[in-house]
Amino acid sequence: MHPVLELTIALSLAALFAAATLHQLRALAEWPGVVRNYRLMPDAVAGIVAGALLAAEALTAAALLWAPSRRLGAASAALLLVVFGGALWINVLRGRTSIDCGCPGSRLRQRISGWMVARNLTLALFALTLLLPRARGALSAFELAVALACASTLAFLYPVLAVVFRPIPPTYDHNHLAAAPNRRS
Repeated sequence: MHPVLELTIALSLAALFAAATLHQLRALAEWPGVVRNYRLMPDAVAGIVAGALLAAEALTAAALLWAPSRRLGAASAALLLVVFGGALWINVLRGRTSIDCGCPGSRLRQRISGWMVARNLTLALFALTLLLPRARGALSAFELAVALACASTLAFLYPVLAVVFRPIPPTYDHNHLAAAPNRRS
């Protein structure tokens, strides 16, 4: 893999995991509840799992930034993304799409959907590309600037894609008809 592409992917994934860590730290009191709401484990261990996920995301971001640990960071990123994707998919299959995904980028609840599963699997595949053999050679200042610019652009595009692919909220008519059997005339 070309070093510029490797660095771009590593920086982009590091930014994603760092943003997730900061998002969870800003809402630290709510984070265990988000994990608990997925209903994939006993409530008693949700707080421990939430703390472990927070630490794993922070360490993954750091590992992706440091070249000697980048492969470990890539494997960790892929694993975390597949685990998150699996948790999303299980809840989508259960019909539980109105839970908060816990995703970074907004303090507003973001419903889960199938596109998020595809997003996580795609990101996991990008992380796995960092395990490919790397072409030798040091990056020039220009190549470093290109990698930083590309990673910055991708960081700005990530929340835009979340808005573009967000499920369309039910219409007024849909809500009105859904409530009709409960209404008294």
